[in-house]
Amino acid sequence: MRKYRAGFTLLEVLISIMLLSLVLMALYKSSEILRASNRQLFTHLERASDSIKGSRTLYMDLLQSDNNITIDSKKEFHHITIERTQHSLYGLPYAKVVWLVYKEDNQLLRVEGNGYQLPLKSEQQVEIDEIVANLKLFKLYKSKKKDKILVISQIAGQEVQSFMIQNLSPPRPPSKPKLVNPSTLGKRKKGDKNEGIFVPPKI
Repeated sequence: MRKYRAGFTLLEVLISIMLLSLVLMALYKSSEILRASNRQLFTHLERASDSIKGSRTLYMDLLQSDNNITIDSKKEFHHITIERTQHSLYGLPYAKVVWLVYKEDNQLLRVEGNGYQLPLKSEQQVEIDEIVANLKLFKLYKSKKKDKILVISQIAGQEVQSFMIQNLSPPRPPSKPKLVNPSTLGKRKKGDKNEGIFVPPKI
């Protein structure tokens, strides 16, 4: 008659524990890799989201402007000045907006206000928004007819992004003051109801 063992030997138990430990270690490492991957993905999406929001804001700044736009392309990162746009993030009827890249962390900044010049003076009040950091590329190009603007940007570690805004209205020429002959000041016009009454010149 055969005899069967009632339990496991100590060696078998130790081997089982060792194998279980190896499996748990592998699962733990896989979990860590997955968490790290999720963190990287979240950071990437967060940066991409900031970049998309920034691109949309710049697009609206340009779209609602009067096309009085200056692009400074002398430096590595271009900078753009929009003298007058109806797209304000702070409730202004019209705003002057400047987009530039700050040297520290290559951070893209948006400056909004009225009647200011760069570099800013202490009495000038503006709103400065940090759009995105670690910028590798920021270039802007205007067509010869000045009705199109191409924007190219890239965040370090990400793909190049670009967009073009078209059909920009031509910039309005500055209004010329009307010249009045001084000899006509105070004279009456023919058919004027106040004929015969001296009309003093307006000062």
